[in-house]
Order: sequence, then C-alpha cells, then structure tokens
Amino acid sequence: MAPPPDLIDDATAEILLRLPPDDPACLVRASLVCKAWRELLSSPAFLRRYRGFHGAPPLLGFLHNIYDEGPCARFVVAAAATTTTSPFSAPAFDRFDWWIVECRHGRALLQTFERHAFARLVVWDPITGDQQYLPMPVSGYYFCRSAAVLCAADGCDHLDCHGGPFLVVAIGAYEECTHMWASVYSSETGVWTTSSSIQLDVFIEERPSLLAGDALYFSAQQGKMVLKYDFVGQSLDVINAPDMFEPSEGIVVTAEDGGLGLAGVKDGNLHQWSWQAGPRGIVEWVQGRVVKLRTLFPILNPLASLDVIGFQEGTDTIFISIDMDVFAVMLRSEQVKKVGKTGSKYAMAPYVSFYTPDLAKGRLLSP
Repeated sequence: MAPPPDLIDDATAEILLRLPPDDPACLVRASLVCKAWRELLSSPAFLRRYRGFHGAPPLLGFLHNIYDEGPCARFVVAAAATTTTSPFSAPAFDRFDWWIVECRHGRALLQTFERHAFARLVVWDPITGDQQYLPMPVSGYYFCRSAAVLCAADGCDHLDCHGGPFLVVAIGAYEECTHMWASVYSSETGVWTTSSSIQLDVFIEERPSLLAGDALYFSAQQGKMVLKYDFVGQSLDVINAPDMFEPSEGIVVTAEDGGLGLAGVKDGNLHQWSWQAGPRGIVEWVQGRVVKLRTLFPILNPLASLDVIGFQEGTDTIFISIDMDVFAVMLRSEQVKKVGKTGSKYAMAPYVSFYTPDLAKGRLLSP
C-alpha cells in the first residue's frame, strides 16, 4: 500500500498551531518527528503566531516560601507542564536563606539573605537559569519591605519575555519608620532612582503585587489597605480596603475589567471587589460576585482553613490554600484544579510562560 501523501505546509502549521501550550510536551514531541517540523516549530514567525493564537501564557509552575529553621524559597513545576517523556524542567531551585517576592513577564524576583546583613534582590529566569543580583538601593535607606519586577522593553506584548531590559520597583522605609519610599532600578542603567516618598508606616504583605495600567498595587496591613505606586506621577498613595476585610485578610487581584481588585475569604465564601468609578464618577469599591467555596469543594472539612494566597495576573484565576493543598480556581467558570502543596500558608507566586522548542534547545535529542 502506498504511503499517505504528505500534508501541505500550511495544513501542518495550522494543526501544530493548535497544540495546547499548557502541555509543553506536545510541542516538544512534535519537534522530534522530523527536521522539517523542528525547523517550523522553532521558527520565529511560527512562534509569534503560536503565542498570539493562544494569548495568555500558561502556568508552568509556582514559587513559594517555607520556613524551616530559616527562610527557604522553592520552585514547583505544575503537573500539566511535565511528563515522563519531555518535561519542562526548571533548574533545581530549593534555596535556604532565599525568599520569593513575585513573578512577572518571564522573571522571578527573590530576596537572598546569604552573607549579607540586609536582603539583596535577585532577578531569576526559571527557564534559562540566568540570575542577576541587584545592587543595594543608595545609602540612607533602611530596608526593602516589598518589590516588583516587570519588563521594560518598548512595544513588548509580554508573551515571550526572556532576556531584555527590566525594571524593579522597591518599596521601603527610612530608619525612623515614619516615611516610606519608592525606588526604581533599571537594568539598562544599572542604578536605582528614588522617585517618591510618603509620610506613612504600614506593613506590606508578603504577597505578589498587581500591575494594572500604569500602576503597581501592594497588599498592606493584613489586606486592610492597598499601597499604590503610580509610574506616571512617580508617587505613592494609600487606598483603604472595604470594611469587610477588617476581620479577614484580602489580597490584590486582577478585577474583571482588568483593573485593581481585591479578593478574600469570609465565612467560607470568596468575596470579590473592584476599584472603579461609581454612578457619580467617584472612584470607589464596588462589590462583585461571591463564590461559595464549599459548593466548589463539597467534601471540604468544615474546620479546614481557607486562604487566598495568590493570583494569575491578567486572568480570572486565583489560588486558594486549603490546609496545605493549593487549588487554582477559575472564577468565571468556577472550575477547580489542584496544582500542588505549599507546605505552609505563605504566599505563592505563579510562573507563567510559553515553553517552546526554541527555549528547550540543548535539552532535546536530535530528530
């Protein structure tokens, strides 16, 4: 029997374009079929189409903090991103005296306490393994209370941020703890620039920040406040959270309109709020949906501890800790997926990125 005719190139590309990004093994296995497929799957033109077709990068894993006789940061690969045949395998990362701050635009931001009186910030790419230690902010500052990392490349769609310029925004306090400051580090200049200070002394939660529009938002005072850093005005400001977060703890998340939102658990229900203009044009908190978590988790122990510990920026996915297990909850569809264990109730930072054959180069066998 004669072999079937070869697929035309356009049909092959259209089929491969639809391979799921949250299972990198599909692309990697396809690249091993033949040289022509590998060249196609590694070509910049196809990869641009692939990332644009699927939109938001998939979850490859998450970093979280544990405390066992000292601080420790750990990277856990998401179950869907690894298989026995062709896993996404980030460089081993289980570091004592390190602490995860957040992940964004293909990078992870951590603090290291190794051999330093004060913590130093490190920017790490889990796919390439590259690490860049940042200098301390200029003398006269006390300590960094929180920080954020983001891509600084002009015109970038943030679907393939590996390498290239980046910014780090650090929030800290002066020694007398009556004023807080914001300082911005540029990887292009290699220096910190002080941009703002405010007469304020608040505790910033050990949770990832939210980037929405031209501002960064940090959870503060056990979720009762939000600290805002405005890139345009280079200013710091405080937003008080809704009253319902007084007895409970909320964290900043992406709202349904893409702006600032808050989420927190109270009486077994997940409450969502968004910061938006009201009927009279005044910006205020508007209550959104309330999700009954015990409906999503029908076999949940009534005494189980429920906490919102993270979110996937730019999406409707948040992460909930139930005792020591972590679940991803898609708010619109109310779908639930178990993604791992934290071993603690400290915050987690999801790492999202496309893992394509060009990034896996050097880890694959020849076709």
